Amino acid sequence: MNKLRFIFAITLCISLFYGCGHEVDSVLRIKKALPQQVISLGAIEAEQMLPVQVDGEDYLLLASERRGLILINPFGEIIAAQEGRVERLAVQALPNKNLMVASYDEGQAQLNLHEIRPTEGERKLDFRLLSSQKMHASQSALCFSHQEERTHLFTIGEDGIGYEYLLLPAQQQWQLQEMRPLYFGEQINACAVNSKTQHLLVSQPPIGILSLNANAEKDEQRELVLSGQWLGEDFGNLWLDTQNESLWLTADDQVRRYSLNSLKEEPDWHLHIDESHTVISPLLLNGQLFALDDGRDQLLIFDQVDSDSLSSDLSVTATESDNSIVSVFARNQTEPVQLLGDAADDPAIWVNKSRPQNSLILATDKKSGLNVYDLSGKLLEHFPVGRVNNVDIRSIDHPLYSAVAAASNRSIPGVNLFAITFEGRIEHLGLRTIDLQDPYGLCLQKTDNRLFAWISDKDAALHQFAIELDLIPSEFSLKEEAEMAVNSQVEGCVVDDERQTLFFAEEDRGIWSLDLVKQRSGESQPRLLAEVDGKILADDVEGLALYLMEDSGYLIASSQGNDSYALFSRDGGTFVGHFRVDVNMYTAIDGSSETDGLDVTSANLGPEYPMGLLVIQDGRNRLPNAPQNFKLVGWDSVNEALSLKTLAKK
Repeated sequence: MNKLRFIFAITLCISLFYGCGHEVDSVLRIKKALPQQVISLGAIEAEQMLPVQVDGEDYLLLASERRGLILINPFGEIIAAQEGRVERLAVQALPNKNLMVASYDEGQAQLNLHEIRPTEGERKLDFRLLSSQKMHASQSALCFSHQEERTHLFTIGEDGIGYEYLLLPAQQQWQLQEMRPLYFGEQINACAVNSKTQHLLVSQPPIGILSLNANAEKDEQRELVLSGQWLGEDFGNLWLDTQNESLWLTADDQVRRYSLNSLKEEPDWHLHIDESHTVISPLLLNGQLFALDDGRDQLLIFDQVDSDSLSSDLSVTATESDNSIVSVFARNQTEPVQLLGDAADDPAIWVNKSRPQNSLILATDKKSGLNVYDLSGKLLEHFPVGRVNNVDIRSIDHPLYSAVAAASNRSIPGVNLFAITFEGRIEHLGLRTIDLQDPYGLCLQKTDNRLFAWISDKDAALHQFAIELDLIPSEFSLKEEAEMAVNSQVEGCVVDDERQTLFFAEEDRGIWSLDLVKQRSGESQPRLLAEVDGKILADDVEGLALYLMEDSGYLIASSQGNDSYALFSRDGGTFVGHFRVDVNMYTAIDGSSETDGLDVTSANLGPEYPMGLLVIQDGRNRLPNAPQNFKLVGWDSVNEALSLKTLAKK
């Protein structure tokens, strides 16, 4: 009896849901929808359709293998056309309120960018070519992404290789700058970007719907959000309804809708389509479901979709962002290190006092040695001394040398020392082994004209070594002076020589300070200045550096977990502000992410860096994808972005 009641309830529910005008499947007893209207489109062989709006009017944009790009009104009347053999397209609004269309032309084997714009003096629309680019493979999916104030385009070929491009506006022809490749495998048939969460959704039968970060500066975090086991054998035709924050797709004989907040096995709404029609490119327009009839050149319009079904549980959890984190841009970048993977690590700046514009950047390639760059980022010299991890520089009082640089070496546990002449020539003085299993972080300390190195070991301890320079610097020696236990891993550290304070970053805990004067007498213990909180500091906390100005300055920390840089007062006690390094569209230099080491100077290094220079390691080198490198940021940009002059006066 209960079973009969259940069957009756389900049958009644289906009848009420689909209403009249639907065929009943004789075997499954499922009502299958027939379109309310069928509009003939002629022999155009439409492959994809998207809704667009120009000057407040609704239109449908079609990708046609016979006619190219076709703009029609909801009644099927052609408004504008652009010849070609188009199979895939994507649409993005432009700042001038016109529309940009990306399309793949199969006949020309190229990607085209067009602008849909009103014709001057007439109430008509036309297509204007903005750019074109030959493609190495036929394209199976295109989708735009709006990031900050930039337009990005994702393309995925039939060979399963995708690319993200940054679109750079120009009066004559827009430029497509490759940001990174993406690898999927074959069978991709659609993609879409959730602009609120910045996730790229990709349809790949028979696997399912994949999600990954649309932001190239973040981990991919590739995830299967809708399994092919739930979707059937034939699925795709992704379309994001931004107004109702939902994902539409086709799966076998169904049109399905999912809330973007809860992609789950069962859709929030679905419609079985009668087998007399093969529906592709479903979309919602003015409350009605529009679709193409594959192979029949017909526009199908179905009964009005129940608006109540689109308003429940539609809240989207956007990626948490902190608007207080301002953006700055790199002016230059170094040439990449030799090998892919986690290789570049820590920079140090040597200031040429007689010719500041000839200053140098020494930076570690922890797979092969120490690199030397000029201020334009050009690689001048490479010292193949092994897996050096961190590097630091101090001036010395010597007739031949202005400074020495020390680097921790993990190939042969020890310290490499380099001498820098007054003209900027660098000499390798040699390696001294130390009794540490894995020398990791390193920073130098200068006290009463004596030189010390603080070195962290992977066993969570900090060790202080005295560096004794002989009259012949290549005969230097190392002697351990002190050891300080730390609860967990430390890499970043820096010493304020003038105030005799050591700052070190316990990666998962926060930033500590140590009074070195009291430490020498055994009276001092480290003091926690700033804890990891996921906002100001997000683990790992990596590089530390000091921007010094007479009796004031700033402590800078790399907050690796949220790809930002936190600024504190010189003593580390007051948080001043934080910033990110974003894409510089004018120089086509990408932003920075997952920064390990950094260094800064307040010295005037010439017209390009009048207030000093910040050098940061970039964990993901994009535009295009390449081995890691270091980004060069003018301190005046940081000063302006955070209004540091005003803050400093307070």
